[in-house]
Amino acid sequence: MICIESYIPKFLDILYDKEIAKHLTIEEVRDAFHTNQIESKKQASLAFGSISNNANKVLYIGSWLGFLTRVLIEKYPSVNFYEVDMDTRCKEISGRFNYTFKNYLGHQSVNIDDFKSLNEFDTIINLSCEHMTTDWYNRIKPGTQLVMQSNNLIIDDHINNCKSLDDFKSKYPLSETHYDTTLELNIFNRFTLSGVK
Repeated sequence: MICIESYIPKFLDILYDKEIAKHLTIEEVRDAFHTNQIESKKQASLAFGSISNNANKVLYIGSWLGFLTRVLIEKYPSVNFYEVDMDTRCKEISGRFNYTFKNYLGHQSVNIDDFKSLNEFDTIINLSCEHMTTDWYNRIKPGTQLVMQSNNLIIDDHINNCKSLDDFKSKYPLSETHYDTTLELNIFNRFTLSGVK
């Protein structure tokens, strides 16, 4: 398994750049490296590992600060990664963290509903399914590989929760399932799923 924790100091190093640091609050840094987030990222990396042999061009929806992107671009140097996130601050932060890697293809600040190039990628990562409708999923062509996460935490910005792993699977049906698990965290469960649409 990838030692995701070893990337935390690498990320904190970029905060010495005052232009980057001004985009983040201490609360966001705390949330990004909370135990729940790190454990969830571990599950996502395992899920990606289950389909990585057939991944070439990956779209990461809602990549946030680019933290997991960095883990994956180092682990899989022959796989190309592109990010989209609707938070415009994320492009500069992730770009600063990942720009030196040739398999980092860049980042676009856009709502996924407005992203027109969804089907130019053979693999899609979306670890924020609870934050959006299933419209993005419905637009993806069959045969696309997927790594997805959702949860059962009910808060205002979670508009598409799942009650269970089975509920998650029913909302995002796959023709092949390569990885599925429920991670029981302190106040909610995180569901991870990978396979082929």
